[in-house]
Amino acid sequence: LLRMGQQDPAVLARVDKVMEAARRATRVVRNFLTFARRHRPEKAMVSVSEIATRTLEFLAYQLRVANVEVQLALPADLPSIAADPHQLQQVFLNLFNNAAQAMAKAHGRGMLRVTGSTDAARAWITIAVTDDGPGIPPKNLPRIFEPFFTTKPSGEGTGLGLAIARGIAVEHGGTITVESEAGRGATFLVTLPVTETATAPTPAP
Repeated sequence: LLRMGQQDPAVLARVDKVMEAARRATRVVRNFLTFARRHRPEKAMVSVSEIATRTLEFLAYQLRVANVEVQLALPADLPSIAADPHQLQQVFLNLFNNAAQAMAKAHGRGMLRVTGSTDAARAWITIAVTDDGPGIPPKNLPRIFEPFFTTKPSGEGTGLGLAIARGIAVEHGGTITVESEAGRGATFLVTLPVTETATAPTPAP
């Protein structure tokens, strides 16, 4: 409402700060609720490629502002799987955001590459999220999926993003792993089973 009809740049700048603070509060609360796992996945037959693509479209402006170029190479024949689309989107949001922030902080630009593949039996799908950021120091690799572990300055991260992403993948019968060398970027691999039937949601206790 404050933005409507407003021309004063100083006021608009303050509005932007208010909006960003509100969005951050929303993300933090949503992360805590997701981490608490108050509900089980509500699975339907979904296209992982479509979810990843829609997530990139949702982040398009943010990525453009951060000077992040996107290379999307998802095969058209990736099989559909039984999964909760909202939870999978949360996984990709966390991975894409982390990559963009790491690259922007390291050198003010970056290349985000998203690729997909299946194993020979087409029983598993793997989505690879690769950045050309600073990479992950070897001492941090064993801890990056730990809840509340973060290398970001105070106020910039909760340390829950990767823990939530892995938790969602595990709940879907899959996993997330990482390959990285300090100074040479990182690749996160989201591996999910190809299942042919969706399941009805189970009420949480």
